[in-house]
Amino acid sequence: MPRFAGRSAIAALLVLGGLSLPARALDIGPQTVPVKILGVTVDIPVTASLDMHTDADRMALNLVATGDLKDLQDKALEIAKRLPLPDDACRHKGANLVVNSVDDAHIRADGDTAVLDISGHVTAWACAKVLGQKVKTKIATDTISIIIPVELYTPTPRQVALRVKGQADIRTGHPETLQAASAILGDVNARLTEAIAKALESDKAQAVVPDIPGLDVKIDRADFAENQGSLLVKTHVQGHATSDAVNGLLEYLKR
Repeated sequence: MPRFAGRSAIAALLVLGGLSLPARALDIGPQTVPVKILGVTVDIPVTASLDMHTDADRMALNLVATGDLKDLQDKALEIAKRLPLPDDACRHKGANLVVNSVDDAHIRADGDTAVLDISGHVTAWACAKVLGQKVKTKIATDTISIIIPVELYTPTPRQVALRVKGQADIRTGHPETLQAASAILGDVNARLTEAIAKALESDKAQAVVPDIPGLDVKIDRADFAENQGSLLVKTHVQGHATSDAVNGLLEYLKR
């Protein structure tokens, strides 16, 4: 999730909590947060439960937030078409795979992981230089399915980001199609995984807790989950905030 998500969801919830000093719990939301993933805007309704109590001159905060990712699932095909799938018939000398079309895509939960299932069509090409000119020859056309598992992680205690979990898995309708390309390219799954990992990193899809003096919180957990087929994201944030930090959050929200 991008930086905006961290600002609107986390900061707003902490400010609401800071307005009351006695120990209590607040149910907040849903608040819709727009998030961009590979350039596609996804609207995520976020609800939260905020427990708080005074601790000396600070307020102890314990926040559990849940985001409904139905809109993400609805836009799975649009997102899949933005992935860096192989499209150059002569990227390497010898055999190459080109994904001609992405025809269908779904995003589902698998434990605490989200899995993107893609199906489409692929062509295997042989590419060589003849008299200084690139010449390509079609080897085969085939169907293709790609399975990409992704997970949430915390690169720092104040950030949540998205990354590939394990490795992407490519399968063709006829195994020899993939074998022909792998003989030249090596581990095709590893190459695709690396390309997607770079795309997610450059996209900077992450949530960030704002850096405000007196706001001492960390993200303990961020996972995907499932509820009757719907993909959810659950986060847990805890820590302390001074009264000045609450005022700082109010100013932060005005930017």
